[in-house]
Amino acid sequence: MNLIHSQLLKIGYLALLAFLLHACVSQKENKNITCYQHQVIEQLVLETDSSYRVQIGIMAVTFWLDNQDGQLTKKLKLLQQSYTQRNKVDVAVQQGTNKIIRVTKSE
Repeated sequence: MNLIHSQLLKIGYLALLAFLLHACVSQKENKNITCYQHQVIEQLVLETDSSYRVQIGIMAVTFWLDNQDGQLTKKLKLLQQSYTQRNKVDVAVQQGTNKIIRVTKSE
């Protein structure tokens, strides 16, 4: 009985440690990202072949979308739907560069 109890305790400690490590890593990654939820795109302008200027809502700040991560088509489709059909989207922007990191449909 002691052996089973000891093994369960070790598994519990390992699970707790894994959870804490995951929480710390996730928090560090999101530290430099600002999320704008339930927004409608007000401006979407092609600047170069693979770079777009984006205005989110009524903010006077310009954000940038480029093809550095290979997800331009997917992000651009969601942004265009928001711009033309007024669909709400969630946009994650890198602080300091105003680069759009992630675009998802609002729920």
